[in-house]
Amino acid sequence: MSLTIRNATNPDMPAIVRMIGEFHLDYENLQPEQFIVVEDGELMVGFGRLKPYPDATELGCVGVLHERRKQGIGKLIVDELIRRGPSTIWITTDLPDYFRPLGFKEANHVPGSIRKKLDRFRDFARGKIVGMRYDKPV
Repeated sequence: MSLTIRNATNPDMPAIVRMIGEFHLDYENLQPEQFIVVEDGELMVGFGRLKPYPDATELGCVGVLHERRKQGIGKLIVDELIRRGPSTIWITTDLPDYFRPLGFKEANHVPGSIRKKLDRFRDFARGKIVGMRYDKPV
């Protein structure tokens, strides 16, 4: 397995959009410059996104091909997005148990943009959706 990480480009977006639909991820305002992709050779095996808001940056749309899960690719994507992102990064997720070991903590108080997203997507989540926060060490 020889994985490479790169910035997404316009030609990547049809595959990303298809997988976002398949994986039931956030499809709002998809812009290629917000995404990174992970490739194994010529095959895109995963992707992730840093979505800017006026009051926050959200890490989201982390997707990995079903047959490539449990190989550390999701963690690789999250780690790279954290590295590229600002000092505080937010997520909205129905999988908090996945993100806790990666350093995210559930937050009772979230920025307004994250609160609005939680309210919008609460009914569409596979389970309880929560806001979580990651603070980079200083």
